[in-house]
Amino acid sequence: MEQNDTLTFLGFSFLDGLFWAFYAAFLGYITTYMLACGLSSSVLSIVLAVFMLMAFFGAFFWGGQCDKRGTNKKIFLPEFAGAVALAMLIWYLAGRQIMAAAVLYPLVGFLAAPLGSNLDAWMLKAFDSSADVYGRARAVGSAGYAVAMLICGRLISAKGYVMIPVMSLIFAAAVLVLASLMPEKRVSTSVRVVRPGSPKQLLKIMPYMTMVIILFLSGIAVSPIQNLKIVILESVGGDVSSLGMDAFIGVMLQAVFIFVSGSLKRIPAYVRLVMMCLCTLATMLLTYFAVAPFMVIIGTVMNNIGYGIVLPTSREITQKTVPADLRNTAYSLSDAVFGSFAGVIALTYSGILMDTFGARSVALLGCCIMIVPLALASVSMLKNRKNDA
Repeated sequence: MEQNDTLTFLGFSFLDGLFWAFYAAFLGYITTYMLACGLSSSVLSIVLAVFMLMAFFGAFFWGGQCDKRGTNKKIFLPEFAGAVALAMLIWYLAGRQIMAAAVLYPLVGFLAAPLGSNLDAWMLKAFDSSADVYGRARAVGSAGYAVAMLICGRLISAKGYVMIPVMSLIFAAAVLVLASLMPEKRVSTSVRVVRPGSPKQLLKIMPYMTMVIILFLSGIAVSPIQNLKIVILESVGGDVSSLGMDAFIGVMLQAVFIFVSGSLKRIPAYVRLVMMCLCTLATMLLTYFAVAPFMVIIGTVMNNIGYGIVLPTSREITQKTVPADLRNTAYSLSDAVFGSFAGVIALTYSGILMDTFGARSVALLGCCIMIVPLALASVSMLKNRKNDA
């Protein structure tokens, strides 16, 4: 790398790490705090479902704004600042008026959840769409999330939930300063279309839409376990410090697989989607048969390995199949379908299911659901092998 390229790589690596550290410090623990403030798991699941729905709409809105204005940076900065301000208000209200905090919480989904896709698109432009360079920088983001989850879990156990705003503000201030300093490669006006293409065009791109369906079904299966992890850990003897350890170990493995994503490109994309589905299925089985926190943590490791494989894979498929003027929208859509829209559906029933049949019931249902995306990914893999033959 040239010196400027090295500085850009290091800058975006630290920016991604600090952004996901903020995400961990607030979104990783605020729902646990709301449960501690008296919110029931069934009500929380509904709140999270609305959060996911708002995140889904936010993904389209903010992704569309990036495509329309031809910029990521000028959207990221005010969007992130608004998310931080709202996050602090929600923490303040949670200890005083829990239902007010619960009502406001979904708005964080509209602002904060799409920021990861925005930052990914910003980095990909800066790195000239290099999967290898992007993977190494994005791995720092996963590592930042993992380390922040571990540190914040320990601090919360020792000092209390006041550490949520303290750590969140430290990370947020660093993100705002660094994001302000980072460059942005603007799309040349000589090659930009005047109006971005319609998102409806994405429905006609079959390789992309097949990937989206696989992500959607996988997201439905895994969303209850991801978003109500503290309930599952407590059911087998864990606590908030177990949640921090669970995230640290799992996401560090995720970082390793994202880091080597450039090397994994030698494996065909749909083979990698099958690998992701198998990892998610293993997560369901380990969670269902768990008798102690370590089994849940191993399940988290498998899920994060799957995510470490599928994140760069989804970016690669999008880069290859979607026109440039729709890529921000396409990135946001695939992320939102996997992390938000699937969660809307899953979280509307998962809290009630857990309260009625126990925490592991969502894992059993997830096993059944995963049969479908695994079959779809396998069929797509075989079809692509025949086409390549």
